[in-house]
Amino acid sequence: MSYKYFYCFLFTFSLTISNAQVSEAVKKLAQPLDNVSYAESPNIGVRGEKSKIYNQFKKVAKIASNDELYYFAMNGSNSLRVYAGQELFKRNDKRFLDIYTFYSANPLIMKYTQGCVGKNKNISEFLKDEVYSTQYYISLQDQLLKNKDKQDEISKLQLDQIKELGYGKLTEENINAVKKQLEKIDNKKSN
Repeated sequence: MSYKYFYCFLFTFSLTISNAQVSEAVKKLAQPLDNVSYAESPNIGVRGEKSKIYNQFKKVAKIASNDELYYFAMNGSNSLRVYAGQELFKRNDKRFLDIYTFYSANPLIMKYTQGCVGKNKNISEFLKDEVYSTQYYISLQDQLLKNKDKQDEISKLQLDQIKELGYGKLTEENINAVKKQLEKIDNKKSN
């Protein structure tokens, strides 16, 4: 019960303090996403077209600070909440765990389209999916970097795509540490 009061206080405090910290440039770029209640992966549909809303968020992420992203993760539209949470994970920001904890305790169900498949789940589940799927990208990146002498154009393209998706700053160690914390949070919730 005391956790709910703490998170209510934290939410109110972050709303009050952080709102003043979101720059006009970031607000302007985020405005098209203000009323979007769903999210999409970078490529959607049968043909893998680029997602317009994901690409709009990437513009926001390029100039937004971690504090601004945290504000969006707690106070934005559903798309901003999930994208900002995922971006904070990619940036190895420890507040990612606070966001995960908040949405685990206060479920917010939304639709997320990945490729041509849409799923309705709690934001915390989408954040957890991001952590577990990132391990694949980091493993691939590490493998490609080990074979630097044998890199062909495809390997270079894969490394560029991993970097473009924002995974270049994470290590397997980072991911494993976050996974352990997620397990602890989930275990506390189930007890």
